[in-house]
Amino acid sequence: MTNAAFKLEDSGFSREQVDALSEFMDGSVATKADIAELSGEIKAQGERLDGEIKAIRTELSGEIKAQGERLDGEIKAIRTELSGEIKSVRTELIGKINLLYWMLGVTVAGVVSLVIKAFTAS
Repeated sequence: MTNAAFKLEDSGFSREQVDALSEFMDGSVATKADIAELSGEIKAQGERLDGEIKAIRTELSGEIKAQGERLDGEIKAIRTELSGEIKSVRTELIGKINLLYWMLGVTVAGVVSLVIKAFTAS
């Protein structure tokens, strides 16, 4: 029994109480060997997790690269499709603008001829 246990007995605790506390403390106290063992286990788990993280990163980087290439292909296809549509819309608009120019020209010519006839008819 330690000196602290004698002090507990002197303070009014029974021998059974002191022994029970002593047994509890012996079972609850971690030794240097316990701490070293846990430290080793923690280090091993950390290394295992590092390996798993590296494997997951490698797998994900491959998947991300594949998805990026797929998206690049889709973007190129959409650009090609839109380029064709823009050209057709541009051609259609140019045709409509040319038609409007002709209509405006004919209208202006008609108005000019009416104005000239109005001033020369009298």
